[in-house]
Amino acid sequence: MRYDRKLELALALVTLLSLSSNASAQGYLQGYLTDRAGMEGPGFKTGRLVLHPGLALEGGYDSNIFLQNQDVDDSFILRITGYLDVATEPPERRRQGEANKAEPQKLEFRGGIGGAYYHYFTDRMAPNAAADGHFRLAYNPSQVFTLEVRDEFNRSIRPFANADTVAGETNSYGRNRNTGSLDFVGRSKSQVLEGRIGYTNVYEFFDADVYKYGNNMTHKVPAALSWAFFPSSALVYSAEYIHQQFDEEEVDASSTLLSDNNRVRTQMSYNGSLTERLSLTAKLGYTAGFYRSASDFDGVIAGADVRWRPRPTITLTAGYDHDIRPSFIGNFTRVNQLSMNVRFIVAGALTLGIDGRVSFDKSGLAVAPDGTTLLGNEPYRKDIRVFAGISGEYRFRSWLGLFSRIGYLADFTDFEYAGTQPLLVPAAGYQRFDAWLGLRVFY
Repeated sequence: MRYDRKLELALALVTLLSLSSNASAQGYLQGYLTDRAGMEGPGFKTGRLVLHPGLALEGGYDSNIFLQNQDVDDSFILRITGYLDVATEPPERRRQGEANKAEPQKLEFRGGIGGAYYHYFTDRMAPNAAADGHFRLAYNPSQVFTLEVRDEFNRSIRPFANADTVAGETNSYGRNRNTGSLDFVGRSKSQVLEGRIGYTNVYEFFDADVYKYGNNMTHKVPAALSWAFFPSSALVYSAEYIHQQFDEEEVDASSTLLSDNNRVRTQMSYNGSLTERLSLTAKLGYTAGFYRSASDFDGVIAGADVRWRPRPTITLTAGYDHDIRPSFIGNFTRVNQLSMNVRFIVAGALTLGIDGRVSFDKSGLAVAPDGTTLLGNEPYRKDIRVFAGISGEYRFRSWLGLFSRIGYLADFTDFEYAGTQPLLVPAAGYQRFDAWLGLRVFY
């Protein structure tokens, strides 16, 4: 496979991941741990397993560390990131060998660990480390019946709200999330029909005591049925039941009302190619949430992503998403988001990307734990959130790259918080500029 073709495949995968992810703009600026699967090289083969290591050294600047609306703190940042992924040998690679040409693979495995050390050049932020770990085990992959077991752990440490200082030292912003799931998958022999049902457990917890009121556990029961037709199109019907629980003792001492809840989501979606250069992902569904305290919600959810590839080295995507998502204030947020991104390759070695998003959001009734006292000057928080970013990477070798990212994140709102207690959401109104430059080695 030619070097430029490898870049095209990596670019396509990264684009697909960005389309299917609901990660925030802050997550986009956390580094490349979240999308490293599209950046691995051939790896080191050890028996049936392939090892994919990676290491990066970056220097960055953050103009508003704590996402404040006044008296902002800025800092230069040093980030060192490393990871190691382990995977069973892909089927196409096994077929290139002389042995096991026709032997089906009963077990398919991918796992890995990664970490990122952050050093802020300011006394208000102590050095800390982000981390992630993941594995996926599939028994009888692509057969009539498949069992899938997955787990993913992610730890972020970059500030998510205004600085909270005790005795002159800023609290840790460590935010940890573990997601484990078990899925049973059934397929027709022709692979045209596929159904799945499973269970997912999500546990989220915070390092600092002042944020522990946000610790929560979520139980999910997802189910889906898909029908593949034509060469590259599919209809998918999905439904999900969600139950979320908070620690009552911690919530009673919190700054904002958090409530146990039950939610349901159901939707029909289409994903496929309309022409050789044009493809579409579209969804339409319904969601509802029932909370022990304060506001419930229900409503239609919808969205679409249109992808156009005028040339093999250029991909343009435009999207719209109308959704209702959980929130740490007001129970939920109604979201209307427009997005666009452009990816292209220059001279087979330079990959460039441009991303933009604007979201018009409105929370549920934002009240304190007593259920009646408003958190701010208005009953609902209304925001216009904007993100714009440019990224690029130049490959000196297939395993060595120089990369950079520049991002702008802003929130515009008339909402003002009445209290000064620490919150799990950013200040009402802020702007931040982020810039990174680094060198990475991967294989």
